[in-house]
Amino acid sequence: MKKRKTNITRKEFIKKSSLGILGAGILYDKLYAGFNFQNIPEKRILGKTGLEVTNLCYGASRTNEPSLVRRALSSGINFIDTGRSYFNGQNEVMVGNVLKDIRKDIVIQTKARIQLREKGEELKTNNAFKKISSILDSSLETSLKALQTDYLDILLVHGASSEEIIHHEAVLEFFQKAKKKGVIRACGFSSHSNQIQLLKSTNEKKFYDVVMIPYTHKGSFLHSNTGHEYNYDQKALETELKKAEKNNIGIIAMKTCSGGPYAKEKEKEPTFKDAINWILNHSFIHSAAVAMANNKEINENIQVMY
Repeated sequence: MKKRKTNITRKEFIKKSSLGILGAGILYDKLYAGFNFQNIPEKRILGKTGLEVTNLCYGASRTNEPSLVRRALSSGINFIDTGRSYFNGQNEVMVGNVLKDIRKDIVIQTKARIQLREKGEELKTNNAFKKISSILDSSLETSLKALQTDYLDILLVHGASSEEIIHHEAVLEFFQKAKKKGVIRACGFSSHSNQIQLLKSTNEKKFYDVVMIPYTHKGSFLHSNTGHEYNYDQKALETELKKAEKNNIGIIAMKTCSGGPYAKEKEKEPTFKDAINWILNHSFIHSAAVAMANNKEINENIQVMY
């Protein structure tokens, strides 16, 4: 995995960062107090996509407050994760309003949810093919409009749990056509369950560019919406993640703070920053997506980039 850090002065950082556009009315000295400007944020190449992303991805799913996205961008983050279903589509609208003037400098990832009643043999019908194609076409068109852009850097199938869906002919054809048209640069899926099997099949078929899955130091995570705790086989997952790294698949870790804080040394107090660092210290992880709903969370988490 390629990493890049560059020495830079405070003045150069402010000039080169998105803050040059976002920062009207912001007091630079106050905003950057305590920062070490000898380095700009660490960036990594996201697998075969070629996209250069910060090791910390701002998850916008828990807020519809534009000032928090601006705060994340001003810290140096260049990778934003959203989804068509968040806040009934208004999350994409908010993100689009913030990014419209600096679109070329930011990597945008969004998601399209495929909700079907059809299962098993029913998925092999022409009707199911048309329905999936229609859902994805509509979701893509709506996302492009909401985000005020003519292309998406990454589009994921949202919350995948079935191999039948992620490898469905209609899904594969949709992504191939969208790439050819230039409206998406990379494709993949996110998954909260059955992620080991989905990753295994992805390693075998080698179609997808990006996979977004839960990964924590505990081998489990607490879902913030349902309150349920989900456990997975950490060893089995890491086996497939190592294969994915060899296959040059971009891996984005999610639910990164849902395993709780972590202490790298027994005598130290556990922190979420160290929990994220534990994840990023694995070479198969390119970026950790963290949903940050307030400035306190942003201030703590952005420390992993320096």
